[in-house]
Amino acid sequence: MTIVRPAELTVGARSLPLPVYFPSISSVKTALRPRVYLQLLSSLGGLNGQFLVSAFDLADIEQPQSMQKTLASTRQAGVVTLMDSGNYESFWKNAQATWKQSDFHKMLADFPCDLAFGFDEQSPPTNANDHIGLIAERWQADQAAAGSCQIIPIVHANAGELPALCAAVAAKTNITILAVPERRLGDGVLERARAVKAIRAALNELGRYVVLHLLGTGNPISIALYSAMGADSFDGLEWCQTVVDYETGLLYHFSQADFFVGQTVWGDDGKLSFQMRTLAHNLEFFSDWMCRLCDSVKQDRLPEFCRSNLPSRAFRYVADVAGWTQP
Repeated sequence: MTIVRPAELTVGARSLPLPVYFPSISSVKTALRPRVYLQLLSSLGGLNGQFLVSAFDLADIEQPQSMQKTLASTRQAGVVTLMDSGNYESFWKNAQATWKQSDFHKMLADFPCDLAFGFDEQSPPTNANDHIGLIAERWQADQAAAGSCQIIPIVHANAGELPALCAAVAAKTNITILAVPERRLGDGVLERARAVKAIRAALNELGRYVVLHLLGTGNPISIALYSAMGADSFDGLEWCQTVVDYETGLLYHFSQADFFVGQTVWGDDGKLSFQMRTLAHNLEFFSDWMCRLCDSVKQDRLPEFCRSNLPSRAFRYVADVAGWTQP
């Protein structure tokens, strides 16, 4: 039986075209406060219909009532909000000992979202059955606390173990979407692509489609490559850490945005600061890139999309891993 990727991911009463990219908001390795990024994404909802925000950052935010109103109005406007458990920020801020699952649950109650990643264990048991049981147990607790918000379990393991573990977790929990950190897939992008391909094959053996999200994937070229291998959903900080060149899809240092001002109307907007112009420039790119990527998937023309939009050297490698016939 052939398992076909659905055209959309249903989230409550809303739907997101697949593949989908969630710009991430975080207090780690970024230049501005989470509040500023959240306000920008909320105000530019027309450029991006979804984003990710960290539970850890929400717990640390000043004037939480203001942010609650912002998130509520953003959701009412049709933007899909995804909450991260906060374990990423707690790791980098040496707060793992104090950031607990109960803290995450409180944020789920205080800041209602549409989707949320489960409270993951980054050093899971070595025994596969114990590992699967732990993920399922935490997922059940998170889902009970989340109400109508859909919890997405995260699977941590080495690349060789991930296909079987992902399929087993999906079978045990009957979830329709699960996540894997990109860094767990291997060292190089091609090794990671092969791992995604193996996970997709294992998930399809279940006889139903399970959406695969890759955590920490925000490079446009990587998104296209992993989409070709069977990944469906992505999040990353690149949109606020770098600047993207529309002509190549390549990322440059944020300060080099001056080189690309003519590519969008935002570059000449004298009312916005340099940072805001650059962020809007990036958001417009990702909106267009993902729209065209979705169309290519829907029309079964993903090889043509990659051939037209990826650097020729990169495309040759992508085509080889994907098994596409090259002219």
